[in-house]
Amino acid sequence: MLKDIEQYKERHLEFWSLQNVKSPLIGFTLGAGLDSWSYWHYNKAALSLLTGGEIVPDDIHPIDFVEDQLRYLELSEQIDDDVCRSAMPLASIPWMEAILGCPIFSTQASIKSREVFDDIDSIELIPFNDNNPWLKKYFEFFNIYEQALAGKYPVAQSILRGPSDLACAIIGVENSATALLEKPEEINRLLNHVAIQLEKFLKKQINLLPKFLDGYVIGQYEIWAPEPAIRIQEDFSNLYSPDLYEKFLKPLDERLSGISQYTLIHLHSSSLHLIEQFLEVSKIKAFQITKDPGITTLEKILPALHKIQEVHKPLILKGQFDKDDYANIKKELSTKGFCLQPVVNSLDEAKELFFNLRNW
Repeated sequence: MLKDIEQYKERHLEFWSLQNVKSPLIGFTLGAGLDSWSYWHYNKAALSLLTGGEIVPDDIHPIDFVEDQLRYLELSEQIDDDVCRSAMPLASIPWMEAILGCPIFSTQASIKSREVFDDIDSIELIPFNDNNPWLKKYFEFFNIYEQALAGKYPVAQSILRGPSDLACAIIGVENSATALLEKPEEINRLLNHVAIQLEKFLKKQINLLPKFLDGYVIGQYEIWAPEPAIRIQEDFSNLYSPDLYEKFLKPLDERLSGISQYTLIHLHSSSLHLIEQFLEVSKIKAFQITKDPGITTLEKILPALHKIQEVHKPLILKGQFDKDDYANIKKELSTKGFCLQPVVNSLDEAKELFFNLRNW
């Protein structure tokens, strides 16, 4: 467990309030399979879902995940960094897609949703329902983990994709992109519907999130906040021009980000052509940017990172970095409101790198 609880909370409050600090928050992710996104590689209950075919809520038993989830959390204690890793409902499940009616299938390598409709004109929208079996299964994880972890580790929100992602999930990426130009009224109706359902889900989640150290933790990025925190995302915003984002997505992101005083948005490198538009969404509290594997150098995304810091928004940067990247990060980015989250291959690499990063 954390060695100094008050220092942990103080460091995270300094992040949110953009205090002048000697070094940023550091939080490591241990390679594919050991992080909170893909830990199913080492979780027997998750592996049992990868046998192929459709997955339904009754196939998932949260109690079976506890043993290996706890093992992962105990492993993470060996990393003496600035975060406390959380337990989440299995992040490999596309939860919101399932709640909206998308079938969920295992490909024996991953778990994915399938589109429900191949024509935007034929969509039958499913309203939010507290008795939805996927929704009940998601919050069953909260209950089971809260009992099993007994406040030793945080329980947090899982991966929940945003309006652009959910529209693509329901009708397919190509149909969604085409509809933006050819059927704007229909795609706007779909985007608004999924945003309303996501808003209802997130509001329900805020009321059910277990407290941790008199606060809450943002799942996967492991940032503590004194009030209920949420994370939103728009992976398929890469399909949108600045004008299309302004027209279709910006009002929805404004609405969703207003649910919490501590809203973090997750963005990939491919959406950074919209960074100025995202920064105009006033209620987004913090930005998490992922340096994707195809980005060979950090310099390609530095202009967007500069813009985030110039408007005084907390920034989380995650990815695999080389020596040149670390040199650029230290040279180009302020430590105020900054959290660096390197993805590393081993505990030894994390320990060695942490020492070097602490000497900013």
